[in-house]
Amino acid sequence: MEFEILDLVGISLVFLAGGIVKGCIGLGLPTISIGLMALWLPLEQAMGILILPTVITNIWQASFGSALFVVVRRLWVLMVGLLVGSLTTAILVVEANITMASGLLGIMLIIYAGLNLSGVRFSVPVKSETTLNPIIGISTGLIAGATAFFVIPVVPYLQSLDFGKAGHNLKNKPIAGTSAVNETMMKDALIQSFAVSVLVLTGGMALGLEIRGALPVSILLPGVLGTVTGLIGMIIGRTIRNRLSLEVFRRCILTALVGLGIVMVVRFVW
Repeated sequence: MEFEILDLVGISLVFLAGGIVKGCIGLGLPTISIGLMALWLPLEQAMGILILPTVITNIWQASFGSALFVVVRRLWVLMVGLLVGSLTTAILVVEANITMASGLLGIMLIIYAGLNLSGVRFSVPVKSETTLNPIIGISTGLIAGATAFFVIPVVPYLQSLDFGKAGHNLKNKPIAGTSAVNETMMKDALIQSFAVSVLVLTGGMALGLEIRGALPVSILLPGVLGTVTGLIGMIIGRTIRNRLSLEVFRRCILTALVGLGIVMVVRFVW
């Protein structure tokens, strides 16, 4: 498919908006972008366009912060699950009708974030991470590879982790170098865990689409435009984020999750 000028302008504006949200709270670019592009583009084509901007913006996001080593060392099993799940469904799921599934996921996201905003707090005990990491990773990967929505259940899970405490191994012993040492590092750990997760999911999805032959050369130009405007948006959003306290930052993420859920539901209803 050849893209018209209006298509390219629309794609650029979509990624600018997604980049601002991502720069502010660390997530949202894939969900916002796929939700909006799918209003006028075929889903598989929108998924292809999404790959380059998502990879570049998440490399950028993962690189800026003090907690990348903590995230990788603590959550590497989760990342393996994300890769396996997203690769599997990106290869196997062809022409699937996923709008209903996306709508249901959006409702779940709204309920989760709404409860948190109302004062209900969810937390995952550190000792449970060993069991939950592969489950959350594979389940998120399976969903993301089919729908290009990278939010459920990994984002609520990551937000429920206590990065101020060290992760544990299979013998329930603390692992050195897996905890944040101050508030700034705790914010960085959450933001960088989002980035690494989405980067891995995108990699699995891209590899699966390539194996299926679903990555035409025509997506390169809109992908480059989306990358540029997405990075500009992230710079704007990061400036906003640096002025937020940890609690305001947390509430901004939850509010944005409600918004992302609404986008997913609207896409189903539309």
